[in-house]
Formats: sequence, C-alpha cells, structure tokens
Amino acid sequence: MLESIADLKRVKQLAKDIELERDELALQLQTKAEQNDAVLTDFDSVSEKLVTAAQQISSVRTVGEIAELRLRYGPLKILDQLEALFVQQASKTAEKSALDEVQSVHEAMDAVDTAQNALYLEQWRAKLKLAARQAPDHDLSAVFQRFNDLVRQEAQPLMDRLESELLASSWDSEDMAVPETEFRELSTKIYSLNALLLPHRNDHEIWNFQCIAHNFKIKFVYHFVNESVQKPSSVEVYFRFLEKYLDENLFKCINIFSDPTAADLTENFVHQQFINHILMPIREKVNTTLTKIATGGSNESLKTLMILISQIFIIDDALLKKHFYDGVGLVAIIPGEVLDTWLSFEIESSANQFRKIAQLSLDKSGHDLSKLLENLYAYFEPFFGLEYNKLMDYKLKTTTAIFMDLPHKYRDFLFKSREDGSASYTDEAQFEQTLWKLQNLLLVRKTIDDFGDRLSFILLTNYLNAATSSAYPSVFSDVLRLYDEAVLAVRDSIIHRLKKMMNVSLRNYFKVNEWANINSEPQQCSAELVTSLNLLVRLISTIDKFDLTRDISLAIKSELLNILVHYMMDYVVNLNKFSELGLRQLELDFIALKDSLNFSCSAVPQNAEEGVFRETLEVLKLKYKHHDFFDEFISKKYVDRREFSGIRDKLKITYSTDSELANALYRLL
Repeated sequence: MLESIADLKRVKQLAKDIELERDELALQLQTKAEQNDAVLTDFDSVSEKLVTAAQQISSVRTVGEIAELRLRYGPLKILDQLEALFVQQASKTAEKSALDEVQSVHEAMDAVDTAQNALYLEQWRAKLKLAARQAPDHDLSAVFQRFNDLVRQEAQPLMDRLESELLASSWDSEDMAVPETEFRELSTKIYSLNALLLPHRNDHEIWNFQCIAHNFKIKFVYHFVNESVQKPSSVEVYFRFLEKYLDENLFKCINIFSDPTAADLTENFVHQQFINHILMPIREKVNTTLTKIATGGSNESLKTLMILISQIFIIDDALLKKHFYDGVGLVAIIPGEVLDTWLSFEIESSANQFRKIAQLSLDKSGHDLSKLLENLYAYFEPFFGLEYNKLMDYKLKTTTAIFMDLPHKYRDFLFKSREDGSASYTDEAQFEQTLWKLQNLLLVRKTIDDFGDRLSFILLTNYLNAATSSAYPSVFSDVLRLYDEAVLAVRDSIIHRLKKMMNVSLRNYFKVNEWANINSEPQQCSAELVTSLNLLVRLISTIDKFDLTRDISLAIKSELLNILVHYMMDYVVNLNKFSELGLRQLELDFIALKDSLNFSCSAVPQNAEEGVFRETLEVLKLKYKHHDFFDEFISKKYVDRREFSGIRDKLKITYSTDSELANALYRLL
C-alpha cells in the first residue's frame, strides 16, 4: 500500500513481492489438492480391501480356511466366532451321525437271527463305543443293555456247559484227570464274550471265574448252609475250609485256566481272580452276619462281633502272606461304624488290662506290661499287615491309644508311686525299689523301640509324615523321648540315694585322724571302712542283679566312683597329714572301695576323677622320696611360678589341673 510520494520509487519492488506471494499461495493450493487426491485414492483402496475381506470371510466353509485368513488378517474376533460355530457344527454333525449309527445298530440287533449274533457282536460293540464318545451327553444305557443281553445270551450256554462239566469232572478233587485244553478254550471264550460288555465289564463278576468257583460254592453251601457264623468259632472253620481248598486247587486252577493266547488270562490274573471269586460265598455269609450281630446290642453279640472282626483280619492277612492275594479281602465289607465299635472295645480292653498291671508290685509290673504290649502286637499284627487304605487311620488310632498311651500312663504311674506308700522301708529297700523303676523303664522303652523297627510301624511312620508334612524318625519318637528323660531322672535318683547312704556310712571313717602316725605296713583296709565296704558290696550286688543296659550301669558306677573320690579328697586328704605308710593305707582303702564297684571293664584310672586322686597321692609321696631331682618341686617358689611341665614329665601327670597340682604341692611345704 502506498502511503507517500517516496513509496512510488518502490512500486516495482512491491509488485515483485506481491507476485512472489501469489506464486507461493498457488504452490500451497496445488500441494493441498494433491494430498486430498491421495487421501481419496487410499480411501478407495481400503474400501476395496474391506469388500474383498468381507467376501472371503463370508465364503469360509472350513476351520482350515479360517486358519489361512487368520494368518492373512491377524486375530480377528469374527474369525474366532466363526471357528467356534464350525466346531459346534462339526460336533452336532458327528453326534447326529452317531445317533443314526446307534439306531442302525439297534435295528440290526433286532433284525439279525439269534444264531448269527456272534458274527456281529464285536462289530456292533465297536460302533456303539465310537457313538458313546461322539455323543457323550446322550444316555445310551438302553441300547447298551440290549447289546449286553445279546452278549449274555451268547455266553450263557457256554457258561452252563463249563459249570456243568467242571462239576461233573470234579476237577478240584485230588488226583482227578481233567480235559485241560477243552476247559481252557471254553473258559477263554466265555472271558472274551464277557469283555464285550458295555460300557465295561464288572471286574467283580467275571463270568468264566464264576463258573470256575462254582464247585467251591456248592461245597461251601453243602457244609455250612445251616452253620451260624454267630458262633465265635464259625468264621475260623470257614477259613480252614477255604485255606485247605486253596492249598489243593490254586495252582491246579492256574495251570488249567491261564491262557498264553489270551492277552489278559495270565497266571497272575487267574491266581487273583480265582481267590477273589471263591471268596464270594464267604463274603455274603459274613456280611449278613455282621449286620445281624451289629444290631444285636447284647454283651454276647459284642463279644462275638469282636471275635469275628479279628478272624477277618487273620483271614485277610493269611490270604496276603500265604496265598499272595493282593485284592480286597473280607475287611472291605466291614462298615466304618463297626470298625469304630471294634476299636473302642479293644482300647477299653487294653486299658482294663493295664489297670490290673498297675496294681502289681514293681518287680512284676514292668515285665507284665512289656509282655502285654508284645501280646497286643501279636494280636493286632494281622490288622497292621493289611494293605487297605481305609484302615490307615484306624492303625494310627490303635497305635496312639494302645501302643503309645499305655507306656505313657505307665511312665506317669512310676513317677507318682511312692514305693507302696510305706515309710518303714529302709534306705536300701527304697534304693532297690528305685532300681526296679529304672529296669522297668528300660524294659518298656526297649519294647517300644523294637516296635519302631517293625515294618508295620515303619509304614505307619511314613503315612504319618506324609499326612502331617513331618519328619518323625519313628511314630514312637515322642514316647521314646519321654522315656529317655525318665530314665535319666531315675538314674540320677539312684545316684543321689547312693551318695546319701555312703555319706552316712563313711562318717566314722572320715573321723580317723591318725594317718600321720601309721608306722606299720598296711595289710588290709582300715577297720573303720569295713562297714562301708560291706554296704557298698551289697548295693553294687543289688545293682548287678538288675537287667540294666551297660551304659546305664557304667554311668551309675562311674558317678559313684566320683563321689567316693571327692569324699576321699574333701574329708580325708585335705583334712589330714600323712606318713608314708599312712598314704599307703589310704591308697589300699581306696582300692578296696573301687574294687567293690565291680566294673565290668576295670581300668586304672577308671575315669578322670580317679586319675586326679591317684596323681595327688603320687605328689604327696614326694615328701618321702629322697632324690635331688624331686627337691626342686617341693618349694614355694616353684609352686608360685605355676609352671609344672617338669613335675608332669617326671610323674607322668595328665589328669590334674595346675590348681589341683598346686594344692597338692602346697601340702608338702
């Protein structure tokens, strides 16, 4: 814009500037137009691609085509939905096809002549099994039952024939020749038909083994149809009959009916199933009786129930250990409430026996309790030996309430007892009573410890550790710990009684003060020591007659030796002066005391305390040894220096401390 005359001079320049701005604006307009064209082109391309994708998705017909589109377009939700629909469609199609097949088989089973059933059974079974997998939500029990009826219809004549021929042949009688091949082939045929049952065969009722066990059932019914199992001896009679039958026929059955041409009819399988099926009539008889007795309510019924259950444990244990039967025995038919009743009865029964033992004197109670525990283990061993998971908690309860609780109660009983409450007992009699306590504790502890090494309790320990995430070395660990503590406590009580009696007995000996005046060679112990020696001999003889472990006996005697050493040091050596012969008399007295302890393995010294005592006597003897090389030790300067390597080397001193050596040397000054 021109504002003055002077601006006229710049007209040309202004015109150029305006022209440049016009060109620049034109360029910007062209660029924007090109960008808009590109956007429109891209939009058209995207639209075309979307149309193409939609067409491709709408034309998809298989899961495989969906996978290809997923690779091309990524994880689209519409593809997931389509795939789910196709899978559902395929499932419904297969299900419809399966149901059509089931209907076809059902019609075929009705249409085919009975005589031709055998030709089609396996084919029909394969189709029905496949249909069951493809139509899991449909109930095919009716068609299964129809098929199973045809299988049984085919098998029944064969079963009747095998059962009849086995009975007629008396194959289970001694030294009877039987057509083994014919029986084996017939049995295998029946077994093969049995395996066709849908949805699966009942393994507790295998047709060919029902036929094989028929002879036993006939004999069992013949002998025991009128026998009442409520008689305590009845189940034992049944088992003897069963055991005799197995002894005579188990391996004969295996030889005849195991078939190497049939995949399943191995020797082991025949072994187990033969026992399993001949147990059937006994199971039925015992089960019926258990129900009757359990509702009886009388004391006699309860007693019979306990005997019956115990016999069941014995039977099952023998089947396992003697006949190697690993199936479920008779114990499986015992209801839980009956087992609870049995366990309560056994716990109360053992508690009653313990109460009787607790009334006995100490010289009998420990032995009788140990014997009771051993007898109880022998009684419960068949029960503990059964490998049946439902019994594990009952085994643990039995162990806790009987094999752990009774020893625990006995330990408490020993600690609370007061030697029959008699204050008139002499010290020696009370000492003997305490020894009985110690022996009884050791005896019962050994019994419990031995139990821990038996397989039944090792398995129970493993079960307990697994159930409680623990690491007990033995199920009896807590009881053993309590007994170890009790043994130490009673051992210390025995030592205390010994110390008390010896202290009183040695008082006259401690009063002797003529040691420095003894001037004749000693020939025997001091007269004042004779009474104490006699007492000590009696006490040690009493200890030795008890069945104590060697470590406990040694600990008592070793501690008593320490007590005697301290008495000698405190009341004799430290309170008296000694002549040379007086020291010999003291040494002779000490040897007499030590010999009275009757160590099983005697040594000199027996322990460190005796070593110190003997070394003290050797130091005191220096006063009467006239050798120059000993003179240096008998001086206050040497003692005060507390450097005793010289005297240690000369006198072979190893047990005494520097303080003990100094005390002995000071007595020489």
